[in-house]
Amino acid sequence: MTDQIRIGAVSYLNALPLVHGIEAGLGSDRIRLSHAAPSVLADQMERGELDVALLPVIELARHPNNELVPGLGIVTRGPSRSVLLLHRRPLAQATSVALDRDSRTSNALTQLLFAAVWKASPRFEIGSPDLEEALESHDAVLRIGDKALFDPVPKGVSVTDLGGVWTESTGRPFVFAAWIARPGVVDRELYRTLHESRRRGSRAIDEIARAFRYRGGAYPDAARDYLTHNIHFRLGSVELDAMESFYRAAAGLDLIEAVPRIRWVFERRTEYHERAEQAARP
Repeated sequence: MTDQIRIGAVSYLNALPLVHGIEAGLGSDRIRLSHAAPSVLADQMERGELDVALLPVIELARHPNNELVPGLGIVTRGPSRSVLLLHRRPLAQATSVALDRDSRTSNALTQLLFAAVWKASPRFEIGSPDLEEALESHDAVLRIGDKALFDPVPKGVSVTDLGGVWTESTGRPFVFAAWIARPGVVDRELYRTLHESRRRGSRAIDEIARAFRYRGGAYPDAARDYLTHNIHFRLGSVELDAMESFYRAAAGLDLIEAVPRIRWVFERRTEYHERAEQAARP
């Protein structure tokens, strides 16, 4: 298979190890790589402008015919440092929350945690990209990605890490994004390329951290620590169970229509699929 493959990746530090090999030329004879915010990638995928994308995992529930590339994703097993709620009052007392216009999965996670952990029912709406403006009109503001990692926190503002809260309350990791493909697009060559790109990225964390820039500034130590200790890039059975738990909770709040049956690239019948089908039976 030699057709050009249009691949989209999130434009954040946490995606760089996954695409490091591709950006260095791996698969350049057939891959066309672009970058955008998570919500933009999801829209591009829906419009048919991408073949494979590093998408928020909630998009699998919204487009269940798409396929998950096994083994790769953006995962936290505790504090994420890049998915944060900033707030000036206790979250259990919040009446309004500004969600992040770049987010899909993290917006849903925010709503889940307010219901399950803080037992609150605030008003949720997309907030201003200006943090100070958003904090003036909301009790809490969601920030994701590099701006959560590197922008300073205003004086008097508390920070709650949603990855940490999820893991503390469920005992599970959280999968924020994964490679998701249109049906039949990924062949063995592309599958091997995506995995080899991640392997090369994992060996180049120091290089990635030194080269990374945010708003013109360099943060090599913080970037290296984040990529080494907070973010993980492999999807195994534990992570798949965590995704299923997230989908069940999201469906319970009507954030998605139903718990999706995850469809794999090169799908083989697994215990996960047997459980999912059994749960779906009347």
